[in-house]
Amino acid sequence: MQGEKSIYLPSQNIIKVHPLVIFNILDHYIRRNEGQDRVIGTLLGFNNDGVIEIRNCFPVVHSEGDQIAVEMEFHRKMLDLHLKSSPREPIVGWYATGSDINENSVIINNFYREEMNGTPVHLTVDTGLTNDTMGIHAYQAHQLSTTSDSSLGSYFSPLPLEILSFDAENAGIDALTSNNSQLHQQPQQPQLQEGEQTTTEQTQEGEQQQQQPQQPQPQQSVSLLTELESLRGSLTKLDTMLDDVANYIEAVERGEIQGDPRIGRFLAKTIQSLPKSNTQVMDKVINNSVKDLLMIVYISSLTRSQLAVAEKLRQSLTF
Repeated sequence: MQGEKSIYLPSQNIIKVHPLVIFNILDHYIRRNEGQDRVIGTLLGFNNDGVIEIRNCFPVVHSEGDQIAVEMEFHRKMLDLHLKSSPREPIVGWYATGSDINENSVIINNFYREEMNGTPVHLTVDTGLTNDTMGIHAYQAHQLSTTSDSSLGSYFSPLPLEILSFDAENAGIDALTSNNSQLHQQPQQPQLQEGEQTTTEQTQEGEQQQQQPQQPQPQQSVSLLTELESLRGSLTKLDTMLDDVANYIEAVERGEIQGDPRIGRFLAKTIQSLPKSNTQVMDKVINNSVKDLLMIVYISSLTRSQLAVAEKLRQSLTF
């Protein structure tokens, strides 16, 4: 009786990438040498029970041609410098620009496998903008085998990927995008009312102003929103999105557009994840929170008043 054969597949990890890593990879690609198709580098982070969080990276000098060469000494020096400042962020893998995985990728992956004594994560960033999108994907290379001792080759399995973002980063990006939209708004030209005519002097002044070179506009500073303004903006955005969802559902029910099953499943999953609570209980919780906040504000203002009185008494006793 022949023994049954099976293919051993390892369990998948979850990859979480910080935006700083993507920006560093793109900056490395912009600064690449002339004629270089792609760039590679080392990924740094930690593995927390199958959740690999990539927090930083650094470039690695390499060349690809008939033979592939990686500056291992440069890689090790950079790693030593990084571990001195962040000892809790070891190697978790490597990155490469482009969307293809070729024979050179297998060789580079084996190098990182030996360096970290484990299975590295391979992160690809499609700088060629295939289909007008910058695809970001994560892989792990594994040995394909029918038994634990034999090997049929290597394969790269895709991993679930998530881009992390924090409140501070979102606030900064919102401020930059809002300021950018204001700069791109063109000033409107004044229009003449009915019956109004331009005189010869006004026409000459307008021609002189057009001939004069435009002075460069001073750089505008970006002011961050306060917590109350940020909360107001978030609630306004949430209200707008809820209106869009309601309009979409009403349009599907009326038969104006065809519903997407994926959107329906997503909305059902989102509604199911909401906590089920009584309206009176929620009102009571919110009112208690508001009362606690007002009490904290009152105590802080009372403390400031006492400190001001104590400072006045100290000054009067000194003089």
